[in-house]
This record gives sequence, structure tokens and C-alpha cells, in this order.
Amino acid sequence: MSSLSFFNRARKYIESISDINSADPLDKMVYKFFKDHKAYDRAAQALRRRFARGADVVEGIDRGGRRTRIKREINGGSYIYKIEGADGSWSVPEERIWVVAIYAVWQESRKI
Repeated sequence: MSSLSFFNRARKYIESISDINSADPLDKMVYKFFKDHKAYDRAAQALRRRFARGADVVEGIDRGGRRTRIKREINGGSYIYKIEGADGSWSVPEERIWVVAIYAVWQESRKI
């Protein structure tokens, strides 16, 4: 079973987009993850590595191309990823695939 099989809400949302070519970069990245599971695994691994190497926050690009920050907190035996909003508040996305996509969009922006 693929690690992406757990992201049912994201899959349903992405499948509802009539023209992925006109979607924003975040939606395109999630679409890419569903088409190429290894791309998701690479991005998720890179994000985990950044935190494992001591980063408190990691940069990302959210919907609309805004720079944002990602932080990871431990809750019991698992990690919770939070995204900083435009107002400075932190929230937990519905599904982790969105956090990985926010980080992956930022990674791609640095390649240009």
C-alpha cells in the first residue's frame, strides 16, 4: 500500500480540478505526488532531514506563492507539522501531503 493512499481528501480535491495546468503551484505539486509516489517520498524525506539536522523552522511556499514557515512538534510518539499563516498563527493542515507540497514548491523555487 502506498503512503499516499491515506490522503483521501487531498486526492478527492485534486481530482475535482478540471484543468490542472491552470491550478496554482501547490495543487500542481500534490497532483505530481499522486502521479509519482517517489517524488512525494523524496520531498518528505528531505523535509524530515531538515528537522533531523536541527532546524527549528523550514521555509515553504503556500497557496498563492506566499513565503511561509513550517515547524515540527512532537506529540506523544509522532510528529505534528504546522504551517505559519499570514497573520503569524500556526495551524495543522488537514493532511500532511500539503506540508510536504509546501516544502517541495519552495525547493523547486530555489532551482530557478
